[in-house]
Amino acid sequence: GRVYQKSYFEFFLSPDKVEILSQMVTHHPNLNLYAVNYAGRDLRVGVEEGGVTALTWGVFPNREILQPTIFDPDIFLVWADEAFSLWSSMWLNLYDFGSESYELVENIRDTYYLVAIIDNEFTDGGKTDDEFSLLTHLLAVGKNSSAS
Repeated sequence: GRVYQKSYFEFFLSPDKVEILSQMVTHHPNLNLYAVNYAGRDLRVGVEEGGVTALTWGVFPNREILQPTIFDPDIFLVWADEAFSLWSSMWLNLYDFGSESYELVENIRDTYYLVAIIDNEFTDGGKTDDEFSLLTHLLAVGKNSSAS
């Protein structure tokens, strides 16, 4: 049998970088972007309503297709609430109120987005330009003011 897997990345990103990344995703039709901030503002690019998609699945002789991992945008929003609460319950508690570190963590919690990117091109193993082409594009967002 075979197991298939789409590339999936999840991370926190500053608002300006989310805008750059969302523009990049509009030029790559195989990508889906989901992002939400602490205030609940969400952004979806390249996504149809519903948007539940398989991330991994297996195909084996004499068996139905096995689908062990999915991405559900509604579940992602639930996870986002938990992820943002960790900035408060865990990270802020490590620093003195009003310290530079406290202010930094609070700023990240209040302004950054939790982002999920799915690369739906799985048939070539994600190896169109190089073995980690999606990761390369994502890293470019962190370094450049624009991405292609």
